[in-house]
Amino acid sequence: MAGKDKKNFIIEAHSPYFLHPCEGPGIIITAVVFDGKNYELWQRAIQTALRAKNKLGFIEGTLKRPETATEQEFSEADAWDLVNSMLCSWLLNVIEPKLWLNVAYIEIAHEIWEDLRKRYSVANLPKIHQLKAAIANCKQGNLDIGDFYAAV
Repeated sequence: MAGKDKKNFIIEAHSPYFLHPCEGPGIIITAVVFDGKNYELWQRAIQTALRAKNKLGFIEGTLKRPETATEQEFSEADAWDLVNSMLCSWLLNVIEPKLWLNVAYIEIAHEIWEDLRKRYSVANLPKIHQLKAAIANCKQGNLDIGDFYAAV
């Protein structure tokens, strides 16, 4: 009889735990597929898609897994686990297969997100410096402005 007293955690449509019936593990949430070179574009596309689905907190790490509630048959922690697993699938669906081994065994969407960020969003400081120096050294030659535009 004690089992009949247990409550279920109810998920509302506006909740980050809500998954529409058409949102299965095989869906592609963005057309941008991460290939190891397009991290910034891919990151923005994923953030936009997950913001639209109210799931951004999972990858940003702001929506933490709640403690398991033993008095509920289906708890908030269970809902978190379900959505986190779905997000892991969605992320793998928009990563080229050659990069899967880097993140395939990570079970938390936020950790996949952070692993990829640490690997691929690293700024190339020497290249940035080289480009800034090249821009600073740009000159039009030995012509003054009037002669330059008259020659063109």
